[in-house]
Amino acid sequence: MTNSWLRYTGFIVPPLAWALSTQLGQITPYIDCRQTIPWTAAVCGILLVASIAGVAASWATSTGLVKSKRFVVDTGFLIALAFVFALALQEAATMLLDSCQR
Repeated sequence: MTNSWLRYTGFIVPPLAWALSTQLGQITPYIDCRQTIPWTAAVCGILLVASIAGVAASWATSTGLVKSKRFVVDTGFLIALAFVFALALQEAATMLLDSCQR
């Protein structure tokens, strides 16, 4: 019962990481351009790793559940994968596009 909250990290961590990455993606390109340090890519990469860890924790603690709870965890896993894919695309965009061009 102590790890029951880990089952639902797929619902919580990836959407929050994506929202934070989207909001910081509006701010950090200005900092990147002034300092020539890729803060946007670093922040997006860290949030991508955090969301993958949330998905892995959710998937690892879902063994041996009742079918109804297993369905909820599997649904959260699929939703989390969509957010992980979106974060991966944001990471690719920050690596490919120059932040100083407008």
